[in-house]
Amino acid sequence: MQNYFYLLPLLGYLIGSISPAYILGRILKGIDIRQHGTKNAGTRNVKKILGLWPAVFTALFDLSKGLLSMVIAWKLDAPEIIIYITGYAAVLGHIFPFYLKFRGGEGSATGVAILIFLITKSIIRGWFPYEILIPAAVLALSILYIARIGEIVGAVVLPVFIALLLLKTQINPTTIFITVILAQLFVVTLYNIKKLNLFILDKSREQMLHWRTLLRPLAALFVILPFYIPKDIILYIVGSIAAVFIILDLGRLFVSSLNIFLFNKATGLLKDKERSKFSSMTFFLTAVFILLLVFPQNIASCVILFLVFGDLAAKIFGLQYGRQQFLTKTFEGSLAYFAFSLIAGYIFSFFLPLPFWVLILGALSASITEALSIFGIDDNFTVGLISASVMLALMSMT
Repeated sequence: MQNYFYLLPLLGYLIGSISPAYILGRILKGIDIRQHGTKNAGTRNVKKILGLWPAVFTALFDLSKGLLSMVIAWKLDAPEIIIYITGYAAVLGHIFPFYLKFRGGEGSATGVAILIFLITKSIIRGWFPYEILIPAAVLALSILYIARIGEIVGAVVLPVFIALLLLKTQINPTTIFITVILAQLFVVTLYNIKKLNLFILDKSREQMLHWRTLLRPLAALFVILPFYIPKDIILYIVGSIAAVFIILDLGRLFVSSLNIFLFNKATGLLKDKERSKFSSMTFFLTAVFILLLVFPQNIASCVILFLVFGDLAAKIFGLQYGRQQFLTKTFEGSLAYFAFSLIAGYIFSFFLPLPFWVLILGALSASITEALSIFGIDDNFTVGLISASVMLALMSMT
């Protein structure tokens, strides 16, 4: 039988290529379901075009195809790698059925069923890091509440889950296979977002998202460099950059002609709200310098990630989905700040340990401080110092 193991992926492909959506469309209405509704041979389109019970049957069948293929390979005592390849061949068969000119469904249901089975089996066997499910679930539920669109949740959570999985587990065939399934689901999610135009900022909101905000992730270098460069050098670099911004701000605030010149000639360098005050970049860089100077590396670096990814998420999701006023911001934006800060801090804790409960309270204090706008001071300054102080106090209690 071992000589025929290479035929099992072909069997998986053939099982996966059976399309109940297409077959039921032909039987019940004499149509090619790929020409109707969303033009996809999947469960949602079946429900829309054919009704509930055909959709239920389609869902159950599509969910079982990959698992059935893997069970057959397992019963035939195939090697683990062949079992996984056979399961993924069923996913490919669902997407590219030969008799439908290689245009089938998205393969999501088949892939999700395999994914749930493998994760459950791995948790039972004790090697899957089930603790990563908690922050991933917090992120997923937060984005679901904010956006209320499954594809947006997938676009955010799937790459994060892949990163968590690869960082917390040893690379083995199961890990690789789970990663492949997650990556495929991510690609499908991005395709659906583009096809359905699910995330498009209108012009007025797009203009509010300053280019400096989109460059903010580059500041993550201040977190990476301390692992390779002495602290004194890092402080010198950050302090020098901050000093340049401080001098520039002082100059333009005291010399009106310089201020006018920068706003007129260096278009986009400064925001309109910064005409009569220090720029948010100055506050941010000053806060980073103080954080690195005063606080332990694990807390300072973690809070810098709050300022980078939490702030960016709050702006993007707040602009796109902000509905409820929360202090000076929107609740949706503040929730995005918390969720992304927590995830960024949790991933960083793999390298420099921080208790999870400290991360939660640190991210919470950061998101609340960002929404408070304390004394009118730029939140790029207050968030970092307050959340770092909170985390330092909590650490001293442990």
